[in-house]
Amino acid sequence: MKTRTINKDYLYILPAVCFVGIFFISSIIFTIYISFFEWDGFSAMHFAGLKNYLDLFRDENFRISMINTVVWVLGSLVVTMLFPLVLAIGMTNSYGLTIYKNILYFPKAFSLTVGGMIISVLLSTSGIPMVAKWLGRPDLVFDWLSIPYVNTLLMILMTAWQGIGLNLLLFIGGLKSIDESPVEAAMIDGVGNVRIYTRIILPMLKPTIIIVFIMSMVNSFKVFDSIWIMTKGGPYRTSETLALTMYVESFIYGKLGSGAAVAVVLSLIVLALSYVNLRGSFKEER
Repeated sequence: MKTRTINKDYLYILPAVCFVGIFFISSIIFTIYISFFEWDGFSAMHFAGLKNYLDLFRDENFRISMINTVVWVLGSLVVTMLFPLVLAIGMTNSYGLTIYKNILYFPKAFSLTVGGMIISVLLSTSGIPMVAKWLGRPDLVFDWLSIPYVNTLLMILMTAWQGIGLNLLLFIGGLKSIDESPVEAAMIDGVGNVRIYTRIILPMLKPTIIIVFIMSMVNSFKVFDSIWIMTKGGPYRTSETLALTMYVESFIYGKLGSGAAVAVVLSLIVLALSYVNLRGSFKEER
């Protein structure tokens, strides 16, 4: 009877396993496969070996995309982790916590596409630059998103603005779940607030910090829609990240093999960084 029950239990997860196997794992295998071919999606495939990978690392646009991706990841991690953590520490025991959480989480209700459209309008010549003209600065009346590298910083801030709310909720939940007895004992011993947070609260909050770190890192690596809406990677492909380069190579230039190679490189980077962080955290717990 037990054997039959176990077999029946597996039937409940069979649809999910089939779905993941067909639409996820098979897609990964096919992407790796076509990364070794020259293919435009219509004509015959021609085996190219490592040519697509070697061409990527010789390509100036790919190097710029790599640099932009690193800037995106570092900038997003600083803004979407440090700022919500400071807010969570200051707001956890404050009055009106629910109101503050709702206000800061509200931007998350918009998709990155909608957020990108809003910021694009605000930074166009008819938006904030026009306000600068009314304030006596006509030299600022131009599309701010057309300035190379400045537009990357502006887009990082926009994306971080939408991601702060979720991380704030995670940090607040982590702070509320911390055992208060070590904190109370430290306060009785006269330990200052700064040392309480740095020596007691933050180490106990480490599991939440790791979760937020990995989520923020993965999201910043794969950001696409906001960049596509705001700059389309321009001007002259100077604001592309790896996710956007993958799309451009595959569907704009019709080089699916090259785009698949970018996807493989991006996936390996994310997997390696995630593995290093998770492995380090598990080692410390042991």
